Amino acid sequence: MLEKEQTITSLEVAEMVGKRHDHLIRDIKKYIGELNAPNVGEARENGNPKVGVSPKVGEGKIPHTDFFIESTYMTDQNKSMPCYEVTKKGCEFIAHKLTGVKGTKFTARYINRFHDMEDYIKQSGNKTSIEKGISIVKFIADDLNVNTASRLLMYENYCKDVGVPTGFLPKYEHNDSRQLKALTSLLKENGCELSAVKFNQKLIECGYVEERERTSSKGSGKKKFKALTESGLKYGENAVSPHNQKEVQPLYYSDTFMELYKEVTK
Repeated sequence: MLEKEQTITSLEVAEMVGKRHDHLIRDIKKYIGELNAPNVGEARENGNPKVGVSPKVGEGKIPHTDFFIESTYMTDQNKSMPCYEVTKKGCEFIAHKLTGVKGTKFTARYINRFHDMEDYIKQSGNKTSIEKGISIVKFIADDLNVNTASRLLMYENYCKDVGVPTGFLPKYEHNDSRQLKALTSLLKENGCELSAVKFNQKLIECGYVEERERTSSKGSGKKKFKALTESGLKYGENAVSPHNQKEVQPLYYSDTFMELYKEVTK
């Protein structure tokens, strides 16, 4: 099997450390700038290292990609936003910047996370194991009723984890004639009186939405999330959450939203 550096996304890291993702991105950019900065006292000429003068042994710029790899993710509004793939070294780097209990807990969480990945990769060293993994991804995608774009994303992420090229995967083109939006946006756009919380409760009562649980990335307790049921898929799609790929979030078709609203509020 092809060797590949294992990573977790900065979105997951942000959840682990209890920090806003944009703040973590800001910090990572600062770390990268420091890693790429010239050595203090390095001989320079016109802004460049002086020819014929070598830096001390062990000094020099440190490749930031050993720690943080630039990437992107899709928001609820299908907008591409920056994020980072964080290596095990990158997690160690971030942990050293944290103090007290927060640093200790983050260290334990990322160590467990990477050990789980390494154990899984060791068990996936042959074609049969990879095929079993693909079957598991398919089972989860079917169980969560995810849309086509999210299903492809799950397959792509799995292939990357086991070192399989992803060029063979099709590129999903969303049907622009059916615009998908988050519930809060549609309620506001259509001047609906109900809040998102109350409307979600009605959707659950009518069988269009159900609540599910996943284990928290912080290692203790459960996180609840909502997903469209088979009946609810008539009015929208389940998309992988940009905040955590272990859960989905319902997105609704703009053209049939008011039909759904009237159905559950009659």
